[in-house]
Amino acid sequence: MLQLKKTLLGGIAPVLLSIALAGPVIASDAHHAHGKDHDFGRFTKDNLLLTPKDYREWIFVGAPVTPNDMNDGKAAFPEFHNVYIDPTSWNHWKKTGEFRDGTVIVKELVGVGTKEAASGHGYFPGEYNGIAAMVKDSKRYADRPGNWAFFGFESYEAKHGAIQADDACAACHKENAAHDMVFTQYYPVLRAAKPGKK
Repeated sequence: MLQLKKTLLGGIAPVLLSIALAGPVIASDAHHAHGKDHDFGRFTKDNLLLTPKDYREWIFVGAPVTPNDMNDGKAAFPEFHNVYIDPTSWNHWKKTGEFRDGTVIVKELVGVGTKEAASGHGYFPGEYNGIAAMVKDSKRYADRPGNWAFFGFESYEAKHGAIQADDACAACHKENAAHDMVFTQYYPVLRAAKPGKK
């Protein structure tokens, strides 16, 4: 979902696009405060996604990791990816097996902290490195593959994300994702909840 580059300190940082000041903030068109289901994406007037809040209270669907030492020391994403989907889209997925307009999926980057624990050898989460997100919206992102836009965030404190170039994230998702630009093949939580798959 997000291009990354090494920093001088050996960490990772999102490669962000240059963006102008975004202007006033507006809520998603269908956002409302009451009721069981509502939209969780909030945007600037230029359709940039505001940094999602409380996403750790959403539905957790998985945490893939592609460590450096299993990828010749050159993994594109050498950290855990804690992936969450907003509750409204989760409910829609369980009913239809599709990602609705308004779906927000957040990917939280977590470094590999240690390879040893009381339980044995493995890969264990360390510190948070940042977040990325993808949003499906046929009105806001009609010209993007599958109507999905991919966002990188400079920090947790950033006001909003920057849309990633289609050849950075969308191209890989379009080529390799199992269902509608989403890597459902790596998320058994989504597969188990899909209608007819229980």
